[in-house]
Amino acid sequence: MHCRLACHEIRAVNRNTFPATFKSMPKTRTFVVHLGFLVAGLGLSGVSTSAQFRQPTAELTPTVEQQATQPGQTVTLLLGVELPENIHVQSDKPRDPFVIPTLLTFTLPKGVTVEEITYPESTDFLLAGQEEPLAVFEHEFTIAVRLALDADVSPGEIVVPGSLLYQACDDRVCFAPATAAVEWHMHVEPAERR
Repeated sequence: MHCRLACHEIRAVNRNTFPATFKSMPKTRTFVVHLGFLVAGLGLSGVSTSAQFRQPTAELTPTVEQQATQPGQTVTLLLGVELPENIHVQSDKPRDPFVIPTLLTFTLPKGVTVEEITYPESTDFLLAGQEEPLAVFEHEFTIAVRLALDADVSPGEIVVPGSLLYQACDDRVCFAPATAAVEWHMHVEPAERR
């Protein structure tokens, strides 16, 4: 069976305070923080001690769509995620409220805000013994992020640190949750004078 834990949500309105994530936010500024720190030991259902020694690892590929941008513009970040064959993770909006969602969080530099995070469409996965299929991401998927730069952001290189929380599962067990760090680098050119 898949691991279960309680997921708590905290709503915040400070645009520059992260790690904050968007659970579902088409054109909204409400941030939802999912705390994934609640796994109490390896004795939880679906996580075996032996599984810890062969835990799958997600390979992350961060890219920036625009080579350069200017203050006041938006920029799109992409995060490619590749898992081993026959491994999946829960989607960002799982049907079961107690499983661990896949969540991308940020620690934003000054003058940068997140406008939208777009997760891929989930795939149905029917676990043996379950009546309702789980909503999962298969072994390769991409997350898109739209950032907005303030009009007074300083020119130069900007580093945007992020973190991906995920729980890898196969058709029998779920492994312990993992968090992978990632960074995007983009160049901000001086604003054009009019």
